[in-house]
Amino acid sequence: MKVSIVMSAYNCELFLEQALESIINQSYQEFEYIVFDDASIDSTKKIIQNFSNKDSRINPIYNDVNKGLTVNLNKAISLARGEYIARMDADDIAFSSRIEKQVKFLDDYQEIDLVGSAALDINEAGEEIQLRKSPKLHHDIIALLPKANPITHSTVMFRKKSFASIGYYNEAYRTTQDYEMWFRAAGKGLKFHNLQEILLKYRMDNNYHKRKSHSKMPYLGKISLYWCES
Repeated sequence: MKVSIVMSAYNCELFLEQALESIINQSYQEFEYIVFDDASIDSTKKIIQNFSNKDSRINPIYNDVNKGLTVNLNKAISLARGEYIARMDADDIAFSSRIEKQVKFLDDYQEIDLVGSAALDINEAGEEIQLRKSPKLHHDIIALLPKANPITHSTVMFRKKSFASIGYYNEAYRTTQDYEMWFRAAGKGLKFHNLQEILLKYRMDNNYHKRKSHSKMPYLGKISLYWCES
């Protein structure tokens, strides 16, 4: 097994079907899809059950209590059989060639440990808002890292073996777990790249900026301190 796709969903009934369909309809078809329902109280669990009944590549896991994204991602990675781990959020939409192009890139460039891509921000109605583009080359990504997150989390595919060296996500971080992991990965000498092609539609709901700013504040301070001390 070369690719494991990991996703955690919590109360995502409005957008979950689109996210699941965008993965099962990928041009690259040989993968396993580990999908957590994090104790949702809407129809998220039922949607996952329906999809997994129809597609054996989906491995559904149902939490009895809400554990949060970070814990679920580490659990999914521990279960993953794939050489490459691809992230997917439950409200985003992957372009059909996403997995194929990222697999090819990692196959062709063995020195790269993680590849992301450009993304297109969309609103709740699926309407395009703006282009989300990140620096391409490793040295430009590293240069931006202390100032802003240079990699869109739900676009990434990384080598499981490479990130095992840093223990994957830090479960002390309920949010910004991706940003924190990039810092530790960079400190370990892992190499990043962002494809400049748009391979994902990134969902921004009406409360996106307010929710993100409040939830990230305590963790961003910890990340800044880590960077200063490293």
